[in-house]
Amino acid sequence: MTIEKTPSQPADRPAAGSQVTARQRAKSGDDPQGIRLTELAAERVREFMARTDSPQTQYLYFGVKGGGCSGLSYVLDLRDERLAPVAETDEVFLSRDIVIVCDLKSFVVGNLGGTTIDFQDGIMSKGFTFNNPNAKQRCGCGASYSA
Repeated sequence: MTIEKTPSQPADRPAAGSQVTARQRAKSGDDPQGIRLTELAAERVREFMARTDSPQTQYLYFGVKGGGCSGLSYVLDLRDERLAPVAETDEVFLSRDIVIVCDLKSFVVGNLGGTTIDFQDGIMSKGFTFNNPNAKQRCGCGASYSA
């Protein structure tokens, strides 16, 4: 009887039948239609993730909802993949080693492809900002827009 060794599964690929993680599915944020973080935004996200009990399974959820002065408002949230699994239809990007997940409806309706998430720490305001090249109109505070 001979026992054949099968090649081991590469580290970035899951074994057959196992769950694919968001990190494994992620497309590069460098893609022109990807969602990117500036270095300052990534630093702030890492700070928030470090405060959780499971930074390895955390991801940054980015989406839109109806509302605001201009029709759509951005949504940014830290989520745990164990508690909020990523759907097969979600768009998943990796930017500055942070996994960013965007539900398909937000990605399409919000026209979010190519958006850069930044963090401003100024005298007048402090928080995340969004540079969406597809936004047709933005409100004065920058929290809402129309696509």
